Amino acid sequence: MADAADLKSAEQTLVWVRLPPPPPMEGKVPVSYIGSLVNRFYGKRRDEVLIDASYLTDSAVVDLDAPIVVSTDPITGADSSVVTQLAVHVNANDVRVAGGEPVAFLAVILLPTNFPQEDLESMFEHLHAGLNYENAQLVGGHSEFTPAVNKPVVIGTMFGKRIRELSKEFVKPSQHVFFAGTLGQEAMMLLKGSYSHDILKVSVKPIMDVVLNAPSLVFAHDLTEGGLVAGLWELTRGTSLGINALFPEDFLDDELIELSHRFGFNPYKIISSGSVLLVCENKQELTHRLEKDHVPFVYLGELKQNCATSLNGVPLDRLDPEGPDELWTLQSGLST
Repeated sequence: MADAADLKSAEQTLVWVRLPPPPPMEGKVPVSYIGSLVNRFYGKRRDEVLIDASYLTDSAVVDLDAPIVVSTDPITGADSSVVTQLAVHVNANDVRVAGGEPVAFLAVILLPTNFPQEDLESMFEHLHAGLNYENAQLVGGHSEFTPAVNKPVVIGTMFGKRIRELSKEFVKPSQHVFFAGTLGQEAMMLLKGSYSHDILKVSVKPIMDVVLNAPSLVFAHDLTEGGLVAGLWELTRGTSLGINALFPEDFLDDELIELSHRFGFNPYKIISSGSVLLVCENKQELTHRLEKDHVPFVYLGELKQNCATSLNGVPLDRLDPEGPDELWTLQSGLST
């Protein structure tokens, strides 16, 4: 039997033992583990889903019984804790502004080889929260560890059924353009690191739930990178229409104004998920609905034939509408 001195020596030796790091993972996430996650974190059960992700098959069966609205987008730069939920909301946004109701979601999750497998549960919890909010169900996807990425990447695809026919084809002269939401809200969330607390603010659901009941609404467009400048350009490009849009600085967030003055960026050209451009036939009708439900909005103006688009008197082509988002300018200024 070892004496006390031997035991003490052994304990001291163990203190200095360093276990080798776990080998990098590569390939599919184990089926048993991913199966336990998708059976707990799937969002809202939908009657339209006949075969869902719980079967762990390579496909799902969904009966929409309506025209299908589909959107797909990758999320490559967000924090791993919310990347799955952000993928849900940005794809749901595209479905909603097209007059659709989100129903079924597919998620491709690519993880670095050193990503802790146990952290996947938190990602699925956020996925579940986003789907619950958007009233959609996870129906499938794929997950794997791969050296092709150095941070989690989520490629989402949302399927919805069309409940209103909204199209740029319906946009005509003399119609009215509104901005609804808070400009630059997503940029402020990114800069303050508040995504995990404020992520629901990137969803356009509260706005679209109100305006889809407005008969005179003809088109909606959610604002992402490039903010209002890019949104106005996307609204009028390829048409003979234009608008002399007015968005007074008084309607901007005070913090956004302060930062724009300090670092010299254009607050109208910064990522703004959660806000929407709306085009309608009846200005009074949409104004009434937005005011009644306390949705913040700005009336931008009227569409005109053969008119060059401008924002607060500045021609849009002078604002480089296809250029980089001003968030990168701001982040560069903050880093110095």
